Amino acid sequence: MALAIPSQAAPGADLNGTTTSKPTPATTSESGSAAGAAASPEPSPSPSPNVAIVPGYRPGVLGRTLEMHMDHYSRSHGFGPKFEGGLATGIGDLVKRLDRPVNEVWSAVITVPQIQPRDGAVVVERIVGVVYVDGECSGQEGVARLRCFIVDESARGLGVGRKLLDAAMEFVREKGFRECQLSTLSSLTTARSMYEKAGFKPVGEKWLDTFEKGTMSVDYAWRRPESV
Repeated sequence: MALAIPSQAAPGADLNGTTTSKPTPATTSESGSAAGAAASPEPSPSPSPNVAIVPGYRPGVLGRTLEMHMDHYSRSHGFGPKFEGGLATGIGDLVKRLDRPVNEVWSAVITVPQIQPRDGAVVVERIVGVVYVDGECSGQEGVARLRCFIVDESARGLGVGRKLLDAAMEFVREKGFRECQLSTLSSLTTARSMYEKAGFKPVGEKWLDTFEKGTMSVDYAWRRPESV
């Protein structure tokens, strides 16, 4: 996962990355005890989920973005209300600007068929990852920012992070941006490796003191070969 915070944005406005957030564990009633399970046949294995990378606004994408970020960062870094409030403000502003051609969001949507007592076979969809490109927040012509890149823990091992990043960078190239910036936490080594493989290079680092405790952030930039 990467953290990107332009100076003019609200604190927490730009989280991007592949750190995974944990799904909320389901609860089990006493009726699901070992004795009850022994009397029932073993359920058949769940079918492999289908994950699609879908561009554009989807109802609930802002709420799901916040949920995945807080699921992860509240546990891993102790981020709380300051972070969540800043993130909601910053990304809420970007969501309102998604109708402009230089801004975009991609959702990783997992589709799993389920059997429900009343409805029979149904298809359940859930957003398990997001990434945004903001072509305006830098204030510089031709410079975009990668923002709020995150993948839910339930989608680990499915290649979701790579697919989201590939889609975002294809957009950056097609729109003719000469540079794409992001910031990520220094501790997120897996995400940093992914960015570097995609052509991003570290350009600076700084301490962040806006999220309950100090955290080191690393700035990255991707530049077109002719712009180097």
